[in-house]
Amino acid sequence: MGPLVALVATVLVACQGGREQPNSPKLVHWQAQSTVVPLRESCPDTATKKVERVVIVSLDGLMPQALLLAPTPHLDSLWQGGAYTWQAQTVLPSVTLPAHASMVSGQDVPNHGINWNDWQPELGYLEAPTMFTIAKEAGLKVAAFVGKKKLKHLLPPGSVDYWDMPGYWASDIMPAAVEYLLRERPQLLFIHLPDLDSVGHAYGWMSREQLEATTEVDEAIGLLLTALRKGGLWETTLIIVTSDHGGHGRVHGSDDPQDTTIPWIAYGPGVQPGLELQEPVHIFDTAPTVLAALGLRPPKGWDGNPLWDLITVPYQPCPAPTP
Repeated sequence: MGPLVALVATVLVACQGGREQPNSPKLVHWQAQSTVVPLRESCPDTATKKVERVVIVSLDGLMPQALLLAPTPHLDSLWQGGAYTWQAQTVLPSVTLPAHASMVSGQDVPNHGINWNDWQPELGYLEAPTMFTIAKEAGLKVAAFVGKKKLKHLLPPGSVDYWDMPGYWASDIMPAAVEYLLRERPQLLFIHLPDLDSVGHAYGWMSREQLEATTEVDEAIGLLLTALRKGGLWETTLIIVTSDHGGHGRVHGSDDPQDTTIPWIAYGPGVQPGLELQEPVHIFDTAPTVLAALGLRPPKGWDGNPLWDLITVPYQPCPAPTP
């Protein structure tokens, strides 16, 4: 049984009575992987473009199964037109702050040292190099928009050019991030949306309420994609969408696969469309992949590996049109 079919089977067992039935179009679409049609032209200009910026969106608490059951047309367009895996793994403990520290630092928890999960200013900031600090040292403009105060631990003074916590919900955070993106055009932008985690703790992971929140978060993703297109940034921007953890019941933090398994999606210039990654992917692979896409070298000794060469295809010029 392949990973995609196994995921479908897991969802059907765990979510009997969900809104999507076994013969629903979206479920059939996932089961028949060969039917996925990338939302690109057959020979897209984007394959010839260089990545000029990376936008990372962390959907706090997103399980891969939620993308199966909830209507998510914008996220669907990214994974169908890019590279993805539904079997990426987060760190232990599978909670927000340590996981995000691994996401941005390329290191596992014992190496980056952020092993707590709340805002404790007396503990200071993440001391390990991060994708933020390395990009900024290279002269790139770097910004972060977050929805939880504890993520300030990952943003030491001077590590980014701008950061903001404009609210708790995607409806507050994404408009502010998009406005900054279009005005300042940073080369590295990190956006954290905490909606799904909050709803999961209140109503349960994979509950009706969380699936509805997944669709609402997808609308925020749509706002970002529209801004990139209208701002003339679409063809030169790499978009990475991932999560910090999943959940079971109303909790997370354990080594249960429902807690540790997360989606990982990349869409942008040169990324192979419709590529389901077969290699193991970890949350700490995100930072080195971001740096590699920007032409920067990750530090030696990081636990994560850049996935850039795995998800991209060598440049081949489009054939000349037939006279």
